[in-house]
Amino acid sequence: MTEQSPKEAPNNVWGARMLNGALWMIALRWAIRLTGLVSTVILARLLEPRDFGIVAMAMIVVNTLEIFNQTGQKLVLIRLEDPTKDHFDSAWTISFLIGLATAAVILMISPLAELYFHEPKVEPVMQCLALRALLGGIENIGTINFRRDLKFNNFFAYNVYPKLISFVVTITLAFILRNYWALVAGILTGQLALIVLSYVMHPHRPRFNVSKVGEIWSFSIWTFFRAIGNYLNSQVDQVVIGGFGGSTLMGRYAVATDVAQSPGREINEPMVAVLYPVMSRLQQDLSALRDVYLNILGWTAFICAATGVGVALIAPDMQHLVLGEKWNGIAPLMSWLAIGGAITGLSSGAYALFDALNRPGTGARMIWIRLAVLGTVIVPVAYWTRNLIDIAICRAAGEALFLPGLFHAVHRMAHITLRQYLETLYRPLLASVAMAIAVLLANLLLPISGTYRLGIDIGLGAIVFLGSALLLWYAAGRPRTPEAHVFAAITKFFWRTSALPR
Repeated sequence: MTEQSPKEAPNNVWGARMLNGALWMIALRWAIRLTGLVSTVILARLLEPRDFGIVAMAMIVVNTLEIFNQTGQKLVLIRLEDPTKDHFDSAWTISFLIGLATAAVILMISPLAELYFHEPKVEPVMQCLALRALLGGIENIGTINFRRDLKFNNFFAYNVYPKLISFVVTITLAFILRNYWALVAGILTGQLALIVLSYVMHPHRPRFNVSKVGEIWSFSIWTFFRAIGNYLNSQVDQVVIGGFGGSTLMGRYAVATDVAQSPGREINEPMVAVLYPVMSRLQQDLSALRDVYLNILGWTAFICAATGVGVALIAPDMQHLVLGEKWNGIAPLMSWLAIGGAITGLSSGAYALFDALNRPGTGARMIWIRLAVLGTVIVPVAYWTRNLIDIAICRAAGEALFLPGLFHAVHRMAHITLRQYLETLYRPLLASVAMAIAVLLANLLLPISGTYRLGIDIGLGAIVFLGSALLLWYAAGRPRTPEAHVFAAITKFFWRTSALPR
């Protein structure tokens, strides 16, 4: 029997491959985030908030300039049905030249960073991090085939090993140096390890080639504009804080964002990362694309509702356990950042759909509209109140204001109705409300605190959320939605557990 081609493969086969790829990507992100979380917990006790703030300030500028290397050349290679070596080499040439130019610009503007952030230590950090931009441009482009061919087990190894090396270097130097240079060294070591591994794991050897640059750029120019807008969206609040708050406030906000949004982001984003290569194989079948998008939106709503509301509820005890006493007072900040991150997650699958429909310009425009909304809401309040919690509330409000417009754009492109949106979203949202009521009542009635309350809140929240979602799912007639997979997996687990010999 011959193997089915991508176009002939039935939708359920693609669904299974997407789920398998998503599991590998989730494992990847959680391996990376678990490493990052352990690193943050250790470093938060070894370093001061100012150390994190100095590096965060430098990274705002460095990451902003590195966005110019996100011109979408890798997405073009994934989307093309049969890219040639010239396509791969041209994409690598674009990355190399942009990386070289970015490193030069970082070096040139590093003295200006002190003028804005009022922190002299940012300049030498930026000068060192210019090397990361240069290294990023010479990564082996052949590794994109790990995603093209849905070989996410290889993609897992390729991304995890450099993070582990970076983790060891950062923690070791933090014990020795006790300052921000440990963070800088860890960043550079991770990038260097990624370069080496890219050439070890894939046989492609890139050469300088510009023959396909025009073809690649015709699609990727929109991805480039979207990448710039997407990065600015993620940094608009931190840029404002850096301008008036200094390194300490900057460090508190950056760490609160990381801890509050990681649980949801590190499950949701891997699933969306699998979405694009799968949709690229189904780009001629609008009905299949619609089904895949709604399926991912359902998973996103389930994940974001559980983790966003869950983290918001346990933020006080989580802050105390994870970060320690020097971070006291950021729990309300974490709660609002978690809710804002959950709302943001609901928008994540739309951009892959726009690309699959060959409408990358629509995705780029929506990202910049989102930036305009967030900027309008956040910037005036930030400079008026100069309060971190107010800024976090404004971010959540801005994301909520933008979401209906994005859903309308998806409706126009893929003809998804309001009823389909409501049927996908209402169950996880109602389940999260039930979870919040249960946890808040338990905290009001039970005279406990600290680690014990954290454990009870997590257990009670999980039981109420899953139980409420199950009841709502049964009431809806047990549709083939993400809940079906979740409850089937839970049932299978309990059957296996009960069958174990006593």
